[in-house]
Amino acid sequence: MPAPTRLHCPELRGLSAPPTIRDLGPDYRVARWDSPASLSPDCRRRLHGTLRELAARAFGADHSGYWRARVDAGFFDQVSTLALILGPDGVPVGWGGYHRCSFASRRALYLDAAGVVPAHRRFGLTSALMTHFLAREILAHPLRRTYVVLRTRHPAVYAGWRKGLGAARVFPSEHRPLPALVRRIAGEAAEWLGDGPRLDPGSLRVRDAYHMFEGDVYGVPPRSGHPAIDDYFAHAVGPKDAVLVVARMSVPGLARFAAARALSARARRRPPSGGRPVRGAVPGEPVPAAPTGAGAAGLIPGGRP
Repeated sequence: MPAPTRLHCPELRGLSAPPTIRDLGPDYRVARWDSPASLSPDCRRRLHGTLRELAARAFGADHSGYWRARVDAGFFDQVSTLALILGPDGVPVGWGGYHRCSFASRRALYLDAAGVVPAHRRFGLTSALMTHFLAREILAHPLRRTYVVLRTRHPAVYAGWRKGLGAARVFPSEHRPLPALVRRIAGEAAEWLGDGPRLDPGSLRVRDAYHMFEGDVYGVPPRSGHPAIDDYFAHAVGPKDAVLVVARMSVPGLARFAAARALSARARRRPPSGGRPVRGAVPGEPVPAAPTGAGAAGLIPGGRP
């Protein structure tokens, strides 16, 4: 419910458009803006500072230039939904958002940059936020297929989507060529992002996708715990490249997605068994074997939404 009095973080008090507050999991909540364009300039500045600080902690790298460029390009007017993850004390510990789009005349969601600070990463918060977003959008149109598009440099994000939905519903795939419809969706998404000339339509790799970063995208090279996927990202995807991921979603897919998250959450509650890598994470959530400097989802260019 929109209850600004429940927000204990000073940066979020007195906003011109108070967020909707919902439970996200034990001790965590989500503060969600479904119309970020209604935020006043002062509120945008405050949220910009919060996003910049969270991103630096989540990625282990300075992303201030990236966020400055995005805000200057109209980020708050373009994003459909923006959310902060609030910790037990009400202080933001993560963020995420998405854009409603139409690619190849199909309903699509583009997942914006997302992440969780390292101290709160073991609770599955990024995947909980993605499930929250997808449930709202897919259940609002239960008879229509929705395509989810994201851009990422993180192998655990790609591995997590494959595990959550099944490899047959997530592209690119090493086992099958891209369907013509997926190729068209990816091409239009790349044009919308400003990546069209740099997209390899066969592999969905985007060359120099993160050229706006002066330094590294991640402070520590991320891993997924899947040797084949980690090797692919390490050797075929350059340090400033990305993979444009396209996933087919529906109500049954959402149920599978939520079930994978529940199983992963149950596994996290079990006592550790020697520290072996966990193979596959639910979408967006870094696996325990990943370096602590990794663990944030895809980014999009500063000059586009």
